[in-house]
Amino acid sequence: MKKFLSLPSLIAIAWSVFQLYTASFGSFPSVTQRAIHVGFALALTFSLFNAKKEHTSTLSKVYNYALAVLGLIPGFYIAFSSERLNSRIPYVDDITALDWIIGVLTVLLLLEASRRTVGYAMTLLAVMFLLYGFIGPSLSGLLQHRGMNFTEMVDLQFLSVDGIFGSPVGVSVDFVFYFILFGAFLEISGGGKLFIDIAHTITRRTVGGPAKAAVVASSLMGTISGSAAANVASVGIFTIPLMRKSGYTGMFAASVEALASTGGQILPPIMGAAAFIMADMLGVKYSAVCLAALIPAILYYLSVYVMVDLKARKEGMGRSEVEDEHAVEKKEILNRLHLLIPLALLVVLIFAGFTLQKAAFWSIVVIVITSFIRKNTRFTLVKIFEALESGAKQSIQVAIPCAVAGIIVGVIVYSGLGLKFTSLIIEFSMGNYVISLLLVCLACIILGMGMPTTSAYIMAAVLMAPALQQFGVEKMTAHMFVFYLACLSMITPPVALASYSAAGIAGTKPFQTGFVAFYYGIPVLLIPFAFIMSPELLLIGDWQHIVLAVFFTCAGIFALCAAVVGYMFRDMNILIRLGFYIVSICMIVPEIISSIVGLAGLIVLCIYQKYTKPQVKQVLSHDGGGV
Repeated sequence: MKKFLSLPSLIAIAWSVFQLYTASFGSFPSVTQRAIHVGFALALTFSLFNAKKEHTSTLSKVYNYALAVLGLIPGFYIAFSSERLNSRIPYVDDITALDWIIGVLTVLLLLEASRRTVGYAMTLLAVMFLLYGFIGPSLSGLLQHRGMNFTEMVDLQFLSVDGIFGSPVGVSVDFVFYFILFGAFLEISGGGKLFIDIAHTITRRTVGGPAKAAVVASSLMGTISGSAAANVASVGIFTIPLMRKSGYTGMFAASVEALASTGGQILPPIMGAAAFIMADMLGVKYSAVCLAALIPAILYYLSVYVMVDLKARKEGMGRSEVEDEHAVEKKEILNRLHLLIPLALLVVLIFAGFTLQKAAFWSIVVIVITSFIRKNTRFTLVKIFEALESGAKQSIQVAIPCAVAGIIVGVIVYSGLGLKFTSLIIEFSMGNYVISLLLVCLACIILGMGMPTTSAYIMAAVLMAPALQQFGVEKMTAHMFVFYLACLSMITPPVALASYSAAGIAGTKPFQTGFVAFYYGIPVLLIPFAFIMSPELLLIGDWQHIVLAVFFTCAGIFALCAAVVGYMFRDMNILIRLGFYIVSICMIVPEIISSIVGLAGLIVLCIYQKYTKPQVKQVLSHDGGGV
């Protein structure tokens, strides 16, 4: 128990207990609840992360702990001032000198916490938007706005729900934290290890089994972790060495793990944090977002699974005979299946109409109760403290970016930049729908460079989604498009966080690994274009059209996977490979004639590959005879 007496552990456990208390007995007013949440996140960040990695001295620790105490001040200040703040009129009533001082302190602490947790990319972006808020009148054209002074900036960012304590932090407070905590409890109970064991048992004797185990395990782990990098760390440490041992190159093994882990963010029932924010932005139930994401998520994992299967056959691997040190007996897996009960309950409660907060809270309670079914999964007081601590520490990676995103969104809304950005997209695309899709795709990937998916989605949703809606794209479809692409920023160079995490485990070069992951991710990159052209893939429309859209898209992805790998029954020549690329596009385009032509072309190409012999080049010997 002594290990829980350190300052970081005490802050983390207190944060989790506070969240569970409010879930059970009711929340405080919005601004108060969110301010305390951010306060805990700041305090925990400064107590865990040094200003620089090499700064580990006693003086550095004292400095960090002092910042941790300062981080708690804004939350408690808002809590004690809540009655006054709830009755004041923003931008009309005066702010006090103490409001001004603590408001500026909060912004500075948040920027430093962002630098320590998510790096410079998002921190510099927030600074740029703060400056944009001040210099608006000095600009020209669409970027010009009336501007704001320091008092208005403090009012916006600190004393209202339009800035730091805005909607992104609200989602972190009300939903995301509980699902991360649920994942932490399930992981410590042994649920995460159970997923990996199930994946290995299912796939270990199939062609390319280790790579398929990575795909299946990462998809299952995606139900308790919405972070691509966390998925890589938890699953890749087992699957990447096994893939290399069975014959895959380190680069390919890392790429497969990065791709498989990234898909966990779009896989129901527990998607990444951005999905909860999407539900809040759209004003729909989270279950509606889950249903819309279901088919694209299945298509995502289908494409990765087909890819590794074709790659294994191309390399002549056959069925895996590698001894897996992590393999377990089926009886042992059956003895732990009770750990899936809380996950099943969570799904039932979500679709039964319970609030996400209550659904996650009661599922956590059930995790502890069901753990007592078997002695080896039983929770002790130490394990409960470990789960509380782990959940809070993982939540930093969502709470801090959400608060920083609040700074950016506040300035965007205040300045009206969102509407102006829509005009820019339409202007640059010259009113062409396809060009606008490509511009939005590129912008989403750029926004995702070095930023967590949550932050990348918020930026894309505010700036890009409205532009798509101007072209007549339905709101859910537009947001799902930018959400999906924000997730894929985890594998797209030059900054690909999931690929880099996998490269660290595989011992490969991060930058090259990112490009390899991007290349093998071409089929999954096509999926958002498929569902924005065929909304039936988001379960919008009648079932006949949904079935047809799913069938042709599956066939198109299958053809595209074959083209990317360059194999179907045997290696392809350049013309056949080009043919597979063409028919894949034909089947994804939502025109029945195009789809039928593409399907017929796929059948012909497969028959050709299966039943014709490859041409063997003759090499002439010195005496002129063939060899």
